[in-house]
Parts: sequence; structure tokens; C-alpha cells
Amino acid sequence: MAFLNLSGFKLEFNILEVKDKIFLKALKDIYHNVSNAPHDNFTTYEARRMSLKSTKEAFSHVNFQILGSENLPYNSNCIFIYNHLENHPSYTVVDEFQITLDSHFISTFIIDKYYNQSGNRVARFSLPSENNHKAYYDRLGFIRVYAKDFTPKNLKKEEIKTINHQFYPQAMESLKSGSALVFSPEGYSYATEGSPGSFRHGIFKLACRMIPQPVIVPLVMANFDKLASETTFKCQIKTPFRMSDFTILDENDKYFPRIVKKINEQYTVWVKDLILEDNNFNNEIEDLKNKIDKKEDTTKMIVFYGSSTIRLWKNLHENFPKFNVLNLGFGGAFIESLDKYFETLFQFNSPKAIVMYMGGNDLSLDYNANQIFQMIKALIFRIHKKFPTSRIINIGIKPSFERQKDLKTIKQINCMMRELSNTIPYLNQVDLFNELMVDEKIDKKYFLQDGLHLNKQGYIVLNKLLYKELKIIGNLV
Repeated sequence: MAFLNLSGFKLEFNILEVKDKIFLKALKDIYHNVSNAPHDNFTTYEARRMSLKSTKEAFSHVNFQILGSENLPYNSNCIFIYNHLENHPSYTVVDEFQITLDSHFISTFIIDKYYNQSGNRVARFSLPSENNHKAYYDRLGFIRVYAKDFTPKNLKKEEIKTINHQFYPQAMESLKSGSALVFSPEGYSYATEGSPGSFRHGIFKLACRMIPQPVIVPLVMANFDKLASETTFKCQIKTPFRMSDFTILDENDKYFPRIVKKINEQYTVWVKDLILEDNNFNNEIEDLKNKIDKKEDTTKMIVFYGSSTIRLWKNLHENFPKFNVLNLGFGGAFIESLDKYFETLFQFNSPKAIVMYMGGNDLSLDYNANQIFQMIKALIFRIHKKFPTSRIINIGIKPSFERQKDLKTIKQINCMMRELSNTIPYLNQVDLFNELMVDEKIDKKYFLQDGLHLNKQGYIVLNKLLYKELKIIGNLV
């Protein structure tokens, strides 16, 4: 639905960085592949698949980051809302037409990747003069509405209102059919620093009109208005909700506008936080330091340290009630990150044991098995040097659908860690890998929708394995 006025702004193609030239060429391919597809026997479904395939190819040339995939619901018939960002003027594919980067990214890397469908989107009707816009979106068959400042002069306000109200039955039918609905509540696009704009009430009214209410999944977008050569495109998935979670069952509830405003204000905070988010984990480390400071009893602790598998272990105290546990996990951590912040965080007396989970994220850095093993070993040796009386328990890297291509490497790392633990008295290796497999295939029942993080059942398996180790340690003096 974005429209960008390019008047007064000129950027010569030849001064673009190579990455931007390649990305622009790929964006043009998206447009031409869809717009010029044969009309005979070429369905809307096929057009959307073509758009998804071309978008995936385009973004393979740039840096992007998706955070919070553990928050994705299992069911696809949800409303995915997002703060809509304008495009950089340089990414104009033809005349004044631009491929909306954020919505295409969501369809490709969220909806298609995790739910194997394109989902349904909302696009504005084209003006009579916008032939390129019309050629593209007519092929995709999305729900169409008239947008502010983009309405034909011959249409009266009441006509526009009547047409736009058709959005509700169309969107409801789409959700009931199992399709995801991707929608920006703003109805306009903004720069990241000025995002989001004011939320309109329509999509939230839609949610209230359906029984049962659909789940709303907030997607926070940042930097899609920047040049790819100068930034990382970011998307963060926040905790899903229903309007009923705010006690809103009816759009006529007097508190309805207040709740929408509250969601809008929360988005403002989320966008600012995402802009500042980086791989230095500064915010998370500060939160963990505060957690340590607030802990009254630091004697005989079992400290859990590692990446998301540790961070998302929310009920440690319930799982291990007889132990003095402390969770120091932070999401997305590499072995290097854990090494970097070790001294900062471990400013207390020797724990009884340190439970580690690490190495999974490092697979994305194209390290081989031996390189990751050597990094794990080095960190374990460092920890032992600081805490020579502490037992170290290393949880083997788990399999996951997200990292199926790395399963052989994971097995090799786990095998090397098992052999190391047999030679070092203070190190225990917990073999999680095989427990999550059935008939040599990953068992889906142990994972969240993202196919990467463990669900409740997965943690039950891990709890049982680890409890055996901790029970032994608990009997030690």
C-alpha cells in the first residue's frame, strides 16, 4: 500500500554500491516475473508462488535478521500485523513503482517459511495512471481497498466506504479457510525512525467480530527503508494476543479505542528497541546482571548458561525445586558471545554446577565440526580455571528442522564432546540429540512452530535427562 513521492530526489544508479545494484536487479525480477507471467491457465496461487520464490532470491543478496520465532503460533489462520515502512527511493523497479519490501519479506520468510503458504495481504486499489502497480497486484489477487490520497476523483466518499467495507467479509472468509492475513494497521508507510504511524481500528474490529477471536501476531519491522548496503533488515516477532486478552469482546466496548492506542504505543517502544538491538546483547546482559544482583542466595547454585535453549527454559525453579537455580541464558548467543560476557556475569562464588548449551547458533557461521568443538572446549577449560570445584554439564546440540542440513555436523560435535567428557572428571555430557529423533528423523512433537526451539514436551525430555545428572551432583559435598 506504500506510495513514495520521488520528486526532488535523484540518485544515480551508477553510484549505488554493488550490493544495492544486485538487490535492485532482483527486485525488478520480482516485478517482471509476476507482471509478465502468462495469463492463460496461470492462477493466483501460481503468481503468489512466483512472487515468493523471486523474493527469496532477492533477499539472499542482503543482510536480514528474524528475532522471536519462538513466539509463532502453531495455527496459520492468524492476523499478522506490522508497522509498514517506506522503501528507499533507489529501489524503484519501474517508473515510480516499488515492491513493498516489508510485506514481501513477511509473506516469504514468515508465512511461507513456517506455514507453507503465501497468506493473504491487503493492497490498495491502483489509480488509473498506475499501470505498473495494477499489472503487478492484479496478478496476486490480494484483498483490495481504497487508501487515503489514492482514490479516483469520480468516486464519492460513500462509494469508497461501501467498497472498503467489503474488506471485512473477505478477510473473515480468508481466515476461516486457514489462510494467514498480513495487514498494516496504519494504512500508510513511514521511515523506521518515525514508525509506527497512528493505528486505525479496522483490523482490530475485524478480530472482535469473529468467534472465536483470531490470534493477532505483532511483527516489528526496522530498516526496510534503508539501503541494503548500509543496514540489516530486521523483523521481530512478539508475543501473540487476542483482543479478549485485554477484556475486549466487542468493538463497541468503551475501552476499545484505548486498547488500540495502547497497542500502538507499545509498537513505538518495540521499534525503538529493535533499532538499537544488535549482536552485542547489551540490553540482555544488563537484565541478567540485575537478575544476579536481586538474587539473595548465591550459595551452591546451579547456573544455566547458554543461548535460546537456556533462555526459554522459563520454569527452571518448578522443574528443579530442590536446587538453587539461576538462568543466565540469552537468545542468539554464539560461543564467542558466551565467552565474551562470562567474566561480566559470573561475579559470584563457585557454583555447584554450570549447565551449558552452546554451539547451535555457530553452525550458521559455516564453522566445521572441529572448529565448533575446539571453541566449546576452550570455553569449558576457561570456566574450569575460574571455578575448579564446579561441575560442568554440557547439553549436546539438539537436532532441529531449521538446521537439517547440519545434522551430520551436529552429530560429529556431540560425539567429540562425549569423548572429551570421558577424559575429564569435572565434565558431564548430556546427549539430547537421539531423544528428539524417531526412526532417524526429527520428531516434530518436541518443537515449537519455528522448528528450532523446544516446546513443553521437548523440555520435559531435557528435564529428565538433566535431572539424573543434577541428582548425582546434589549428593556431592
